Amino acid sequence: MAENITLQIPALQLQQITGKEIDLESLLDVLFADKDNHALMCNRLERYHWGNGTFPQVEAFTLEHIKFDADTLTGKFRCRFRVGFSFTCSGTTGGQNDTIAWDVKIDPEKQIMFLYGEEPLTRDGDDL
Repeated sequence: MAENITLQIPALQLQQITGKEIDLESLLDVLFADKDNHALMCNRLERYHWGNGTFPQVEAFTLEHIKFDADTLTGKFRCRFRVGFSFTCSGTTGGQNDTIAWDVKIDPEKQIMFLYGEEPLTRDGDDL
């Protein structure tokens, strides 16, 4: 299932993004500098890996391929991150690098940014 995030945009940054004074990358930098927003994104990235081991953990991510249409207040970006795993039964740990694409929609009246993560790839019985 795709993950979603809703972030409150501070009034100054909302005015700047709608006035085309800053770009999406600058706005995302401000939003993810907040420790709670950063932790929320890490949690949503971890959710893409539930079931691949126990206790998936993401501590950091970078943003890339950021695109934004200031007229429609929509855009997209990709998160690059490393997820670590602990396998409690065997006492081992591991990890893997991954990327997740996110679509962006800003609602200026509510001062909210909606982030919609990509649908994870799934396999049905015929794929095996």
